[in-house]
Amino acid sequence: MNGAVFETRSKRAISEEELSHWRLIEEFEGRLKRAAAAGKEPRTFSDPRRKLGQKDYLSLLLFGLFNPVVDSMRGLCAASRLRRVQEEICSAPVSLGSFSEAQAVVEAALLQRVFAELAAEQQSGKFQQSDQRLEPYRAQLLVIDGTLWRALPRMAWALWRHQHGKESALRLHLKFNLLEEKPVGALVTSARRCERAVLRTQLAAGEFYVGDRYFGEDYALFSELERAGCFYLLRLRQEARFEVMEERSLSVADEAANVTFDGLVRLGVGRWRREKPVRLVRVQSERGELLLVSNKAREELSAELLALIYRSRWRVELFFKWLKCILGCRHWLAESERGVALQVYCALIAALLLLRRSGRRPSKRAMEMIRFYLLGYATLDELSVALGLEEKRI
Repeated sequence: MNGAVFETRSKRAISEEELSHWRLIEEFEGRLKRAAAAGKEPRTFSDPRRKLGQKDYLSLLLFGLFNPVVDSMRGLCAASRLRRVQEEICSAPVSLGSFSEAQAVVEAALLQRVFAELAAEQQSGKFQQSDQRLEPYRAQLLVIDGTLWRALPRMAWALWRHQHGKESALRLHLKFNLLEEKPVGALVTSARRCERAVLRTQLAAGEFYVGDRYFGEDYALFSELERAGCFYLLRLRQEARFEVMEERSLSVADEAANVTFDGLVRLGVGRWRREKPVRLVRVQSERGELLLVSNKAREELSAELLALIYRSRWRVELFFKWLKCILGCRHWLAESERGVALQVYCALIAALLLLRRSGRRPSKRAMEMIRFYLLGYATLDELSVALGLEEKRI
């Protein structure tokens, strides 16, 4: 019986195009080459005595993210002595000294250009379909948020004060496309860098920012966003003081979305009073009331849709969890501020490459299968079947 099954099973031919889709490091190297041609290579890499170039160093960093065995700089340098790694990743064995020194001369701007190119490309449409009324905002709707990574105590540049005492940490400031569920803007700094200050340096006209209470407590930021031509949907703290200027009637859809108020208010009291009214939407949730402010007119977005947008903000938290736990960006292969930034940018580029090829962020099981394929233990057929089954399950 088993023999009959094997006789009737036809083996699918694998095209070169399909195979190249999963040569993620090769694709990264091609994009890296184009980005380097568009910029200026650091003078130190033109020194004939230097054997480790930008491409080899950055490819090794990306290789470390895809390979579950390697979790340290020493491990990467040891892997560089393997024949297959030299054929596919780096051209020669890499010493600890060369790898450590490279982080000081590779420019983070190079990876930023690669990241921006990938982020600008249309990704797969296999994500959960959002309300079609939000489709005009597909490229504009961005969650602004940050996440912390613990740093080593000896990473003095990352030292910051915490409520439990001093510790070292770094912060990823992210712009996250809410409808396509992908990162589109990023900056790595020490944890003590203010998120609002970083946002002020990244404002772009036409973008629609969705932020939590940290952004909503700075009323001066609202005016800056408006002057920059940006839209916003920010949450106020519960103790926020305001004066109601106009209350608008709620639709049936608004009431079904647990909206209890939609109108114009003047925020603050005394010298903290903001003269220009803003739109306030109050939403009752399971964990209490949400106070949402926006400069979007009711004719453009109803209170119901604003509530839906803010409730979808949690997707960025899932991305942070995936980046740290499933992609595995938890072991630092460098300790300088620039070296850490390079590693985080490589992780974001890896996330976009995986999104572009698999159509969604891979689950833990799918990520294991991708790594088995890249290590040579799984065939492309087996990888395709595993990803197809994962898609059906979701």
